[in-house]
Parts: sequence; C-alpha cells; structure tokens
Amino acid sequence: MSEDKDTIRELMHQYCFCMDEGRFAELAALFALDGVWRAPYRTATGPAEIEAWLTQSVPATPKRMHYVMNSIIAVDGPQATARSNYLVMVEGPDGPVPSVCGTYADVFTKTPQAWRFQRRELIHAFKGEMRLQLP
Repeated sequence: MSEDKDTIRELMHQYCFCMDEGRFAELAALFALDGVWRAPYRTATGPAEIEAWLTQSVPATPKRMHYVMNSIIAVDGPQATARSNYLVMVEGPDGPVPSVCGTYADVFTKTPQAWRFQRRELIHAFKGEMRLQLP
C-alpha cells in the first residue's frame, strides 16, 4: 500500500510538471479513458477532451507553476482517493503572483498499465487573476 501511495503521489506531481510545461497530451494520458477533469468553470471527460480543453484554455504565457501539498491518500485495492491542497503561481511583471489555491479532490483507478486519475476536481478556495482563456 505504501508503494501505491508513492506512485499516486508521483502521478499528482507529474500532472503539475506537465501542466506547467504545456505538455497537455502527456497530462491527459494520466487520466483513465473515461477520466474526468472538473473545475468550477468546465468539465472535460476522457484524455482527448481534456487535452483539447487545456490546449485551448492554458496559454503558453505567462508562465505558471503548480504546487500540490498536504496530500492525504487512501488506497482500497484498485481504487484510491486523495485530498490535497494546491497553489498556482503565475509570472507577473514584478515576479511571481499567487493565482489560485484550493483543494484537489481526486479519485484514482489502477489500470493494467498504471495508476490513473479517474476524476480530478479543482475546488477553488481563493482566486485572483488566473490568466486563462475561458469562454
């Protein structure tokens, strides 16, 4: 179980690096085929839709960095849940600026290949200028 938690924690961190580096196809591949990415402003289902939405809404500039911390992970066989805090910093004219923070409410599934996100829900606690391209 400890090994599963370590693998899940690394999956959550991989998500952050992919998001920050604009590698949306790789990020979307971290989701199960019917996986759901949900935010207050949009829900996308399946890797193709998740990749398309992030490509459309997250511009290459300004640069941003996602941080995930305080993760509590519970594994139950081939399923797991996690609750984590997140903080997103965005490049501003005078340095980094806090953009949004809140909680990730995650559900994971263990596929034959690896652990994948079944659902990632972003629950905003505080938000400033996120600098996204939202409809």
